[in-house]
Amino acid sequence: MSYGTLSEYEYRFLLFREREAILNEINADSENSFTVGHNKFSTWTDFEYKKLLGYKNVNKSEADESKTVWLEETFADDVDWRAKGVVNPVKDQGQCGSCWAFGAVSTVESHHAMKTQTLLSLSEQQVVDCDTEMDGCNGGL
Repeated sequence: MSYGTLSEYEYRFLLFREREAILNEINADSENSFTVGHNKFSTWTDFEYKKLLGYKNVNKSEADESKTVWLEETFADDVDWRAKGVVNPVKDQGQCGSCWAFGAVSTVESHHAMKTQTLLSLSEQQVVDCDTEMDGCNGGL
């Protein structure tokens, strides 16, 4: 990664060091069954990252709470879905704020794998291209 000026480099390095401290704290917690590490967002500001996600706040009074489904089942404390072969490797939405499509597609992929024992990799891009309600790469609900 390269930056336009020395001052920007120093600012981004400061952000990186702040993230490093947070990651080290999370990884030091012996109760966690996972570890975390740096990625391409480690030098981004919170504003830059939120802008990428394209999140739009919804007025809660507009939400249709009657559609909420409550599950009353008891679940295992932990499940490694990777070991069960029902999740794909992490995908990267890049500069497109289409997490809504990635979430929907990964759910369909996993459901299909649980039912058929065949894990497919479906296209988030096709969902984004065909949708007329979620604002494409500008976030969605």
